[in-house]
Amino acid sequence: MRYEELTIEGRNAVLEAFRSGKTIDRLFVQDGCKDGPVQTIVREAKKQDTVIRFVPKERLDQISGDGHHQGVVAYAAAYRYAEVEDMLAAAREKGAVMPTMPSRLVTSW
Repeated sequence: MRYEELTIEGRNAVLEAFRSGKTIDRLFVQDGCKDGPVQTIVREAKKQDTVIRFVPKERLDQISGDGHHQGVVAYAAAYRYAEVEDMLAAAREKGAVMPTMPSRLVTSW
């Protein structure tokens, strides 16, 4: 299944996306870029178990929409992921009757 990804470029935009709780699938960081703001972004990415790739500037230029990436580009999910448990809890709160699963399945051949 394919879905659209949201591309976020620039240090402030990427950092704000992490801090706001946006689901970031992948983070691309320019090789050798180790200044304070970039290290803060990398720390936030590690906290959220985001895939981090260190790439040459040319690669960032390729994936950047406008070329103003400031050494970081993130791919965020176009939709928010939901856990099955959260969906079931929300349904219960609304009074939905949940079907029960049999403890074992019996089949005859």
